Amino acid sequence: MTSAAVSAAIAATAGAATFGTVELTTDARFDSLTVGQRFHVAYRFSFPDTLTQLIPDQLDEGTCRVVSITWTGQPAGGQVERTADVTFIPVDLDSSVVPPNRFAFIAPAGDTLYAVSDAVEVPIRRIAVDARDARPLKEQWTLPPNYLLWALAGLGVLALAAGIVWWIRRRRARRPLTIAPDIRLPPDIVALTELERIAGMGYVDRGEFKLYYTLVVDVVRRYLEARFGIEAMDRTSSELIREIRRRDVRVDDLAALLEEADLVKFAKLAPDRPAAAAAIERARTIVVDTTPPAEAAAAGAGA
Repeated sequence: MTSAAVSAAIAATAGAATFGTVELTTDARFDSLTVGQRFHVAYRFSFPDTLTQLIPDQLDEGTCRVVSITWTGQPAGGQVERTADVTFIPVDLDSSVVPPNRFAFIAPAGDTLYAVSDAVEVPIRRIAVDARDARPLKEQWTLPPNYLLWALAGLGVLALAAGIVWWIRRRRARRPLTIAPDIRLPPDIVALTELERIAGMGYVDRGEFKLYYTLVVDVVRRYLEARFGIEAMDRTSSELIREIRRRDVRVDDLAALLEEADLVKFAKLAPDRPAAAAAIERARTIVVDTTPPAEAAAAGAGA
């Protein structure tokens, strides 16, 4: 079921549906938008705490793009009230649509329930120029009648500019030319050094798990970009795994590390400290196992 209300210049759309024991409401509020302007869609869930919600890796974006997802909510009195606040940007020039998304829940007996959200239509406002703002061009500049005076002035300016250029080139010619060597460390050395630095920052001891996992995963993503030429920083976890498999590159434990980091960052999972400390060891193993033997031997000889 879908209901809509319009008040002044603000449009609000909301839909709610009950799927077995799961209730899902789709709530999108925005002014008239232009292409690239952000808007929010809130998916609100209500279900018994006997069900386990599976947090999706990504959403169906349609003709929009997901900027960020924030999950909030917790169980209370046998019922779970949870909200996924998703920030989108429209990319279609005429009208963008966020299609229905399907969310999965696991029952105690192992059955799977699905809740499907409403589609959200996003009207796009084109930027038009008011005809009253259009002004005629100024008249073209005309040369004064004293041509000789202006010609001499122009020659003087050109001579001054030529003298300045000659002086600068002569001054530069006297300076010795020094070229700094271009020193680039191997990507595995850079990654392992950065992981060692993160391990010593004390994030795990202070319980700052979200920042800790973000830093560790970013080091691994930058390493994969440098090692395999894969654009890793702007991809979701599932997109990165698919791209690595498409290139037939073997990176053990990467999927497990990314999944664990996503649960901490987006589902607010609080791991115990030994498990969190093991994440950085998993990242080190990924770097070491994917370093070619020749580079590893050269790094050992240099040490």
